[in-house]
Amino acid sequence: MGTFATRVAGVLSTAVVLFGIAFLSSVLLSAILGPTAKGELVAVVTVPGMITAVGLLGLPASMNYFAGRGHALPDLLRVTYVSTALLSVLLFGLTWAALPVLERSIFRAAPDDLLRAILLTLPLSTMLAFGIALLYGRQAVRTWNMIQLVTAASSLGLILILVAGLRLGVRGAVAVTITMNVVTVAAILVALHRLSRARPAGLEVSPRRLAAYAARVYPSSITGYFHYRADTYLIQALVLSATTAQRMLGLYSVAVTIAELVFYVPDSVGAVFLPRVAGASVADANRMVGRVGRLATLLSVCVALALIPASFVGIHLILPQYVDCLPAFLVLLPGAVAFSVAKVMISFVAGRGRPGLISIGTIVSLTLNVSLNIVLIPLYGIVGAALASLVSYSFQAALAVLFASHLSGEPPLRLFLPGRDEVVLLATTLWRLWGEAPLIGGLRPRLRTPR
Repeated sequence: MGTFATRVAGVLSTAVVLFGIAFLSSVLLSAILGPTAKGELVAVVTVPGMITAVGLLGLPASMNYFAGRGHALPDLLRVTYVSTALLSVLLFGLTWAALPVLERSIFRAAPDDLLRAILLTLPLSTMLAFGIALLYGRQAVRTWNMIQLVTAASSLGLILILVAGLRLGVRGAVAVTITMNVVTVAAILVALHRLSRARPAGLEVSPRRLAAYAARVYPSSITGYFHYRADTYLIQALVLSATTAQRMLGLYSVAVTIAELVFYVPDSVGAVFLPRVAGASVADANRMVGRVGRLATLLSVCVALALIPASFVGIHLILPQYVDCLPAFLVLLPGAVAFSVAKVMISFVAGRGRPGLISIGTIVSLTLNVSLNIVLIPLYGIVGAALASLVSYSFQAALAVLFASHLSGEPPLRLFLPGRDEVVLLATTLWRLWGEAPLIGGLRPRLRTPR
C-alpha cells in the first residue's frame, strides 16, 4: 500500500493545486460572462466529450487496462494513431450530417458558428482520451501531473488575456479551450514516445483482445458518460427557449462544478487503483478494496462537508448572479458522495476484468436518470435535474458496492463504511504524507515527520 498511497497522494495533491487554478479560471469566466453566456460556453465545450464518449467504442478504457497489464507501449501507440485517424473522420462525418437535428434539440444552447468550430477539434479530443488512458495505464503519474499543472496555468493566463483583457467573451473562452487541447495533446505524445523508447519491451498486443475488452467495457463507458451529462443535454432539449436554456445551463454548470469537487478524491484513487488491481493477484486486489473504499468514502464526506459553507460564502460574495444555483448544489452534494463510492468500486470491478458488471449498473442507472430528468426538469428546473442525479447516483453506488462485494467476498458495508480505524489511519497518513509525499511526484521538498 505504500507505493499505492504515494501515487494517490501525488495525484490528489496535484488535484488540489489544479482545483485552485481551475477555481480561479471558473470564477473569472463566470463573473465576466454571466449565467447566459456561461451556458453557451458549457454547451459548446462539452460537445467533443459527448461525441468521443459515444464514438470511441470503449477503446481508451481497453488501452488503460492493457497498458496496466504490461503490454508493449509501441504497439499500443500504433493502435492509438490508427484508431484516432479512422474514428475522427467517421465521427466528424456522422455528426456533421446530424447537425440540423442536433441543433434543434440537445445542442440548442450552443451558438452555430462555435459548434462547427469545436467539431474540428475531434481528432484532438480522440487523441487526448487515448493518451491519458495510456499514461495512467503505465503509472506515469508524475508526468501527467506536470502536464496538467502547466496547461492549467497556461489556460488561466490565456483567459486573462483573451476573455478578461480583450473581452472576446464566449469566443475567447472557446479559443482558450482549443489552444490548450493542442498543447496538452502535444505534451502527452512527447511523454508517451519517451516512455516507449525507455521501455519498449512488453507483452504482445492482440487487437482482438483489445477489441474484446473494449466491447465489454463500452456499454459502461457510454452510459457512464451520459449518466454524468444527460441532464446537460436534456435541459437544452426540454426547454423550448434557447435563451432560457442557456441561463439554466449556466446556473446548473456552476452547481455541478462545485458539487463535483468531491470527485477529486475518487478520481485520484481510481486513476491509480484500476491499473494496480489489473496488475495484482486476486488475493491482493481483494485485500486492498475495502481499505481503499472506506478511506475514499471518509475523504469524500470531509470534502463535501467543507464545501457547504465555502460555497455559500463564495457564491454570495464573488458570484451573486449565480445564487440561484445553490439549491441545486445542495441536492447534488450527497449524490456526489454516493457516486464517489461507486467510482472506487467500479475501478476495482474493471481492474478484475469484469466490465460487463459495470455495464449492467450504468445502463440501469442511466435509464433511471433520463426518466427522472424528463419528468422533473419541466417541473422543478435545475433542482429537478439535481434530484434525478441524486437518485440515480445513489442507485448506481448501491449496485457497484454489491458487485464489488460479490467479487471480493467482503460484506457490502465493509467496502465503504468507514470506522474508527479509518479515521485514525487517515489522520496519521495525512500527517505522514504532508511530510513525505511529493506535490508533483517529487518536486516538493521532503519534510521530516516528527518522531
